[in-house]
Amino acid sequence: MGQFSDWIIVGAFTFGIGITGSFTGQVSVGLLGSTTGAIIGASVVSKLQDNRQRDTSNKLIRLSNLVDKQQELTKLTQQLSVIQPKVEALRQEEAELAPVKGKYQEKRAELQQIHQNLTTLKEQQQELENRIIVINQKKPDLSVLEKLQGQIEQFKIQKSGLEGQVNALSSQVESLESQKINLNSIESQLAAKKVDLDSLATRVEELQTQSQQLEQRATELEFLRITYDGLFSQKGSFEERVNQLKPEIERLESEKQRILQAIQENQNDYHQVEELRRKLHGLKIAIRDQESELRELEREIHNLQGIKAALEENNARLQQEKQEFQEIITRLKGEITEIESSAKLALQSLREKLWHHLPKIELQLEEIAFINNFINQITSQGLTFSKRVINAFHTSLKVQDISALVILAGISGTGKSELPQRYANYIGAQLLTLAVQPRWDSPQDLQGFYNYVEKKFKPTDLMRGLYQYNKDSEMQDRIVIVLLDEMNLARVEYYFSEFLSKLESRRNHATYLEIDVGSLRINENERRLQIPDAFLFVGTMNEDETTQTLSDKVLDRANVLTFGKPQKLKLRQENTIKNTSNQSSEYLSYSHFQNWIKIPDPNSEIVNKIKYFLNQANEVMEKMGHPFAHRVYQAVTQYVINYPGVDNINSDAFKFALADQFGQKLLPKLRGVMVDEAHEQLDELKEIISQIGDIALIAAFEKAREGRYGQFSWQGLIYQDEQA
Repeated sequence: MGQFSDWIIVGAFTFGIGITGSFTGQVSVGLLGSTTGAIIGASVVSKLQDNRQRDTSNKLIRLSNLVDKQQELTKLTQQLSVIQPKVEALRQEEAELAPVKGKYQEKRAELQQIHQNLTTLKEQQQELENRIIVINQKKPDLSVLEKLQGQIEQFKIQKSGLEGQVNALSSQVESLESQKINLNSIESQLAAKKVDLDSLATRVEELQTQSQQLEQRATELEFLRITYDGLFSQKGSFEERVNQLKPEIERLESEKQRILQAIQENQNDYHQVEELRRKLHGLKIAIRDQESELRELEREIHNLQGIKAALEENNARLQQEKQEFQEIITRLKGEITEIESSAKLALQSLREKLWHHLPKIELQLEEIAFINNFINQITSQGLTFSKRVINAFHTSLKVQDISALVILAGISGTGKSELPQRYANYIGAQLLTLAVQPRWDSPQDLQGFYNYVEKKFKPTDLMRGLYQYNKDSEMQDRIVIVLLDEMNLARVEYYFSEFLSKLESRRNHATYLEIDVGSLRINENERRLQIPDAFLFVGTMNEDETTQTLSDKVLDRANVLTFGKPQKLKLRQENTIKNTSNQSSEYLSYSHFQNWIKIPDPNSEIVNKIKYFLNQANEVMEKMGHPFAHRVYQAVTQYVINYPGVDNINSDAFKFALADQFGQKLLPKLRGVMVDEAHEQLDELKEIISQIGDIALIAAFEKAREGRYGQFSWQGLIYQDEQA
C-alpha cells in the first residue's frame, strides 16, 4: 500500500513539473527534460489507474473476508462468556473437595494402623491359645487358670470393641471411596474443560490478532479511497492538459527522431571512443599494478639491504668469534699436549712391562685331577706339602670374595713363600711379589706415591700390575697372585686395612683404586684402576720376636694357614723323582677357576650341619665374651662347601674343612683368655671339637690350653707332612 501511494505521488509530481515547463515556453535542455517527464507521467498515470482498480477489487474481497471473520470472532466471544462461569464453578468445587480429600487420606492411614493393631492382637491371641494348650498339657493350678481365663475374657472384649471400630471405619472407608470416585470423575471433567478453555483462549488470541490486522487493513483501504477520490477529481484536469500538450508532444516526437538519427550517424565514432576509453582504463589499471609491484619490489630491496647489512655485521662478529675460538683451541691443544706429555711422563713407570712370554694354552681339568697333578708336580720338584695344606690353600683362594686374603704363617723356612709361587707357576698365573718393609705405615707404601719434584708416579709392582691388567686385553681372564712377603714386619692395619676393605667390597660391585698424582690433570680412565676379581692375594708372616700380631679385623677377613716344624727333616735331593722345568706352557683361566666355586644351599644337609656346630660354638664363646656374627658364619659355610671332595657330612673332607675353619676363624679369637677362669667353657668347646673328630684340631686345642702364664695361646692348626 505504501509503495503504491509513493508511485502515485512521484508520478503526479513529475507530471506537474512537465506542465510547468511547457507553460513557461522555455526551449532549452530543461524544457526537453520537463516535456519528457510529462510524457512519462501521463503513461505512469494510465498504468496506475489500471493497477489501482485491480487492487481496489482485491481489497474489497479481503475486506468482506475480514467482516466474516469478525462475525465468527463475536460468536466465539459469546461462547467464551458462557463457558467461563462453568470453569469458575468447577474450580470452586475443586477447592471445596480438597479438605475432603485430605480427610480421606487421614482415614486411610488410620485404617492401616487399625489393621496392624488387629494383626498384632491376632498374634497375641494365637500366642495365648498356644500358652493355654501348653498349660493344659502341664496341668496347671486352677487359680492360675482362672486368672488366665479372666485375661482371655478381657482380650475378647477388647477384640470385639476393636472389631466394631474396624466395621465403623470400613463403612467410613466405603463412603470415602465413593466420594473419591465422584471426585475423580469431577477432576476428569475439569481437565477436559481446562483443555477446551485453553483451546478457546488460543482461538480468542488468534481472532484478536486477526481483528487487529483487519483494522489495519481497513485503515489502509480508507486511505486508498480518499486517494482514489482525489485522483479521480484530478483526472479531468489531467485529460484537458493532455489535449493541450498533444501538439507539443508531436513536435517533441519529430525532434526525437532527428536526435535519434544524429545519434545513429555518430554511433560508430561513439563506439570507437568507448573502445579507446576502455583501453585507456585498462592501461591505467596496468600502470597502477606496475606501480604497486614497483613499490613492493622497492620495499623488498630495502628489507634485503637491511638483512644484508645485519648478515655482514653478524659475519664480522662470527669471524671475530671464530678467531677467538681458534686461539682458545690452539691454547687448549697446547695445554692438552702438555698435560698428555706430563701425564705420559708421570705414568711412564706404570707402563714398564711386567709380564713376558704369557702361556697360550688354556688348562682344562676337573678340580680333583688338578689338585692331584699339582701335588705330583711339586713333589717331583723336591717340595713336600701335605694334601690338607694344598686343599686349604686352594680353597682359601676360591673363597676370596668373602675371605679376601690367605695368610701363610709359621716359622721361617717351612715353604710359606714357595707354595704360592709353585701354585702360580702351575696354573700359569702371573705372580707379583711385594716385600713388606718395617717402615710401611700408609697405603702409599703398598700402592706407590707421586714424586712432586720429578713429577713422576713411583708405583709398586701391585699398581703396575693393576694398570697393565686394565689396559692390556691379552691379560683378560688370567689369574694374578699377589704375594705380600713378610707382611707382618709392619702393622698390617696401617698399610693394608683400606685395601683389604676394597677387596672385600668386590663381591658386591666394581672396586677401584685412585692413583694419587697430586694436581696433575689426567683422564678418569687413567686415574681410576679397577681391582679385578682375578687378583688373588696371599700373605706370609713369620712368627718370631720381629713380627706384629694380626688384629681381629684382619683375621675375620682372612684365612690363616699355620706351618709348623716339619716332622722329619730332609734334603730336596732326597726325592727320587726327577725335577721338572719351572716354566709352564699352560694357564688356568679365571672363568674356568670360577666354575669350581660353589654357592651354598641353605636347605642342604651340609649347611645345616655347619650351622649346628657354629651355633653350639657361638653360645660357648659368648659366655667367654668372644661371640661372632654373620660374617664368620658365611665365611665358614663358603669355605666348607668349596673344600675339594665335600659331598656329605660323613666324609673326611667335611671333617677337615670344618676343623680348618675352627682353627682359622674361631679359636684365634680366644687368645689371652684365662684358662682357669674359663675352664668350664673350654671344656664345653672341647666337647664340640671332639664331635668334629679331627685329631690335628684336638691336639692344637689342647696345646693352646697349656699356654704360658695361664692364658689360652692359640698357635694355629698344624698339619702333618704326610701326603694323602
